[in-house]
Amino acid sequence: MLETIYLANPRGFCAGVKYAISYVDTVFAAHPGEALYVRKEIVHNQRVVDEMKKRGIQFIEELSEAPDGATVIFSAHGVSPEVVSEAKARNMKIGDATCPLVTRVHRKARNIKDTHQIIYIGHKGHDEAIGTMGEAKMFLVEDETDVENLKNTITSEKPLTYLMQTTLSVTDTKNIIKKIEEVFPFVEHPTKDDICYATTERQEAVSSMIDSVDAMLVIGSPNSSNSVRLLQLAKKSKPLSFRITHREEVNTTYIKENKIKILGITAGASSPQILVDEIVEELKKYFPEATVSLYPESREDTMSFKLPRELLIHS
Repeated sequence: MLETIYLANPRGFCAGVKYAISYVDTVFAAHPGEALYVRKEIVHNQRVVDEMKKRGIQFIEELSEAPDGATVIFSAHGVSPEVVSEAKARNMKIGDATCPLVTRVHRKARNIKDTHQIIYIGHKGHDEAIGTMGEAKMFLVEDETDVENLKNTITSEKPLTYLMQTTLSVTDTKNIIKKIEEVFPFVEHPTKDDICYATTERQEAVSSMIDSVDAMLVIGSPNSSNSVRLLQLAKKSKPLSFRITHREEVNTTYIKENKIKILGITAGASSPQILVDEIVEELKKYFPEATVSLYPESREDTMSFKLPRELLIHS
């Protein structure tokens, strides 16, 4: 019988997600009655996307789905220069809701694209990886084997460095960097890695509480990279850990059959607090005696980003 529910902190929305959502909300409010398009999911959470759709905001996969001259906002994950050029060529009004920490990686790529060979540590097909890799020629690696496979492709005749997706596993990335150093001893290490503060802090929060729980419940979408990383981290120590996206997926039978008495809950950086509240409420229906509290020594996420004064670029 479930007795205790601990909430990890920080959890849920990060500054970049809040920035992107606020960006769309502000543009939408400033242009009543006008069609507003968002390219890709603004953040990787269906609840957030569905709420925006209800208000009339339209989501598209590619710019070709919107008319010339339309107002289009790029998602928090960023886009390649090619997408920006297409939007300008079609006289679109452009809004860029890219997380500032992702934008920083794009800037680094532009600064070194002519001087260095670049290894990109990330996940193939992820929106952020696609956007960043559009800035320069890069070699994508997802694991240590991929690094090994670059032996005959990268030479020591030109400087080599690496960039990374902001939502990676801190531990796994360290192992990949160690492998890069081993295979390419001439590699130049960046002064600072690219994994964002929110990803690091949320992983640290799970690590700090993992020995005190029987399992972790991660709230997040399957296409949310940081949510998937949180689950992978939790399962290494507590294999009963699991992930759900909304309250309808709460499986009380699983909790009972596996005798989970102490459950830790965290949420990916694109999961709203309302999802956490709803899932805790659902758990309390079946386990009314369970106590709910923040895990001791938890800390708040106080990071924030200001919106730019000019939200739209008129081509």
